[in-house]
Amino acid sequence: MNNGVNMFVSKQERYNLNSGNCISIGLDTQTVFYQPADFYTGQNIQILRHERLNEYTGKFLLPLLERTLSIYSWGGNGATLTRLRRSKIFLPADDSGRPDWNFMEDCMRKCEPAMIRLYISRLKVYEQDTEILTLDGVRWGKFRIGDLFRLEPGKGRGANHLESVSDGISYLGATNRNNGVLDFVKPEENLTQKGNCIVFIRNGEGAMGYSVYKAEDFIATSDITAGYAPFLNRYTGTFITTVADKVRGRYSYNYKRSDTRLKNEMIQLPVDDSGNPDWAFMERYMQQEEQSLTGEYTDSIQSKLHNTPPRNYLV
Repeated sequence: MNNGVNMFVSKQERYNLNSGNCISIGLDTQTVFYQPADFYTGQNIQILRHERLNEYTGKFLLPLLERTLSIYSWGGNGATLTRLRRSKIFLPADDSGRPDWNFMEDCMRKCEPAMIRLYISRLKVYEQDTEILTLDGVRWGKFRIGDLFRLEPGKGRGANHLESVSDGISYLGATNRNNGVLDFVKPEENLTQKGNCIVFIRNGEGAMGYSVYKAEDFIATSDITAGYAPFLNRYTGTFITTVADKVRGRYSYNYKRSDTRLKNEMIQLPVDDSGNPDWAFMERYMQQEEQSLTGEYTDSIQSKLHNTPPRNYLV
C-alpha cells in the first residue's frame, strides 16, 4: 500500500539516500512500485534502474514485473535476488528486437488523460450551500461513548487464521494507517462485521486511542471495538472520529483502552437548542468540507491533465 512507503523520516546520517526515478521490488512481499522521489530503504528491497526509465515507462513495467513475481511465495519458492536476476518479462520490441521504450512511454502518456478524466467523473461534487458553516459560536456538549453507541468487539483470531487475497474483505487491526486496514482477506461469514460504524482501536502502540469510520463490511482483531448507532453515516462518522481522536494521548502501554474505559470516554459534540447532538449540523459541515477538498483535489489533477497551474487555496 501507499506506493511502498512505510513512514516519513528526517535526514539519516548513517544511511545512504537512494535517488528516485527507479522501481522498488519487495522480495518478501512480491510488491513492485515506481519511486519518483528520493528515499531510504532496507536490505530486502531491490532497486531497478535504467537510462530510459521515467514515470511513464516505469508504470508500464509495473504490472509486467508483478506478474513475473507472482510465481514466487513465502515457502521454498521465495523471490531471492538470484531468481529475480534470472526472471524474464515480456516487453514490446522494436524492429531490432530491443525493448521499444518509445512505444511504452507513448502508450502510458495516451492512457493517462483518459484515466484522469474517468477519475474526475467519479468524484462526487456537491452543490455549494448558500450558508457557509463554521465552528465559531457552536454550542458543545459532552456525551459518553457507551450512551451513544452499541459496542461490538472484533471477532478475528489473528491474521494467521485467515487467507490473504487481493480482492477480499478489509482486515482491521491496531493501526491508524490505511483507515485501519492491515490486509485484505477471504471473507468468513462468522467473523464478518457490518460496516457503517466507528471502529475504536483499543490496543497497539502508536494506534491505541484512535478511531476510524468504516463504510464497508470487515473482519477485525480483538484489539478493535465497533460502535453502531442509527445516526451514523460517513459524514457524522468522520466528524465524530476527528473529535474522538483527541483522547488518544490518555492511553499508553500501562494504561490501555479497556472496554470499560471506552464506554466511559466522554466526547464533545455540537448540540441543538435541546442539548442533544446536532447530527444535521455535523453532516452538513462535513459535506461542506468534502466539497472544498474535492474541488481542490480536482483542480490539482486537472492541472496535470491540461498542464496548467492549479488555483491557489488558503487553508
